[in-house]
Amino acid sequence: MTDEVTDQGTGQVVDFRKLERYPKLISEAVPNEKCLPCALCEPTCPAKAIKVSFNKTREGLGPLRKGIKGSIVVDPEKCNLCGRCARFCKAFLLLDKEKIDPRDLKPFDQLLVDEELCDYCGLCASLCHEEAIKVEGEPLKVSSEFKFTGKINVDKDLCIGCGRCALICPYKAIDVKRPFEGEIRLIPRNVPKCDPSGCHGCFNVCPASCWYVDEKGGIGVAKDQCIFCGACAKACPKEVMEIRRAVVHHTPLEDTPWASEWKDAIASITTGEKNRPDVSRAVMPPNIERPSPPKAEMPVIDSELLRLIDEALKPVAPALHKPKARYIMEREPPGIASQKIVDRLKKQGPEQKKASTGKET
Repeated sequence: MTDEVTDQGTGQVVDFRKLERYPKLISEAVPNEKCLPCALCEPTCPAKAIKVSFNKTREGLGPLRKGIKGSIVVDPEKCNLCGRCARFCKAFLLLDKEKIDPRDLKPFDQLLVDEELCDYCGLCASLCHEEAIKVEGEPLKVSSEFKFTGKINVDKDLCIGCGRCALICPYKAIDVKRPFEGEIRLIPRNVPKCDPSGCHGCFNVCPASCWYVDEKGGIGVAKDQCIFCGACAKACPKEVMEIRRAVVHHTPLEDTPWASEWKDAIASITTGEKNRPDVSRAVMPPNIERPSPPKAEMPVIDSELLRLIDEALKPVAPALHKPKARYIMEREPPGIASQKIVDRLKKQGPEQKKASTGKET
């Protein structure tokens, strides 16, 4: 199956998924005016749909000053590991978690400071919104227009609407629209059949990476991150989970000849029922009684005619049964084969000669 169609008006091949007249699921994350931005949402996104960039770095403001003495302290109670300081200055090092657990989405374990790479310029303290950094030293003189800003870009084609970015954001700076609203639940009678350490079927197919193994070794799901796609239920061999969709968020349906079919298709996502074509008024052809074919009759055999045919073939029958005659009939075209056999019969001579020699010429 292809995603490309030929536009009847222009004759150009286009991807029908990008045509406005076809409805699409809505799954998006949109930064709002509260976004700083910081570096928390980018590593948290399971679809790698978020990219964050910043306009300034400490390195871009000049080399480290030599001989500057001072001190720098980060208050762990105030620091939310947003990563702004680390994206600005190499003196800060964020330790990544080995794996993000859906129950604790913070992508970093700890923030460290390498004072060998620090000249106590104090700029990091000015860009920390939590006032978690205290610096004593000689401030770096910068232009009054200096401003540390960033830009966040969300790839709409990659975003699945799981909401992880909104959950990790300490400033509620991202608005998320999910493709579905619904419920995911574990079926109690089937949960004991689950082997989350050995199977991993749901783990492997979940685009939101919202499955985990709890402290008791059982399966668990972060329901607030589920997009209700149903992939886990399809992949599970033990039918451990059940997905129910209540609402489908999609772009508006245009008034097209196939709009009713789209409405039925979208409705089936929540109801599970698919409308079949109405054949109640279909006209069926009548059953036609066909007469049985007449019983085959054996042809009448004219014994006198059959005798005459046998007598006519009697002189040539021995020659036709000889190996050389059969060889000619099998290898040569019909016209050439018949002529060669006639020539052989003419050369054969009287029947008596053939009988006396007993040899084939």
